[in-house]
Amino acid sequence: MPASASSWKREPFTEGVALPFSAEFNNEELSRLSEGLVPEQMEDKWFVYFDAPHLFFHRSWTGKPVYRVALDVGPNGAVASEALWATEFATADNADLGYQAKLLVFLISNLLLHQSKPFPRPAGIKEPMPGVFQHHATGTGFREVAVKPKKPWWRLW
Repeated sequence: MPASASSWKREPFTEGVALPFSAEFNNEELSRLSEGLVPEQMEDKWFVYFDAPHLFFHRSWTGKPVYRVALDVGPNGAVASEALWATEFATADNADLGYQAKLLVFLISNLLLHQSKPFPRPAGIKEPMPGVFQHHATGTGFREVAVKPKKPWWRLW
């Protein structure tokens, strides 16, 4: 049975900041996205459900909304027409929209589409052991690649 808004505790997604995200999904992938994800154990960090036209991502422990992706569904699948990151997180001092878009790609690809894309580990993360940040953020243990932040436009060196 597909996940729905009532499958898990959650807070409503009220507003967000646009992410630089684009994606296309074929019918098989759209079917997998529509199934969503209901946590089964403590390590499962995400609750995901599709309530047309939006795919919602909530943290499983708190129910806080994190991402909302609008999908334009057509005869051959769907196209992501908008991706939002919850304002509560996007207004933090260290907010990085580009990184969040990469993390959203990882979540969709690996948790919903059952692919094996590497985890985008932010550069500069200090971990006592490799994979600790990934486990904290996603509850997974995939191969990692470092993602370097983009330099601000006012820094030329």
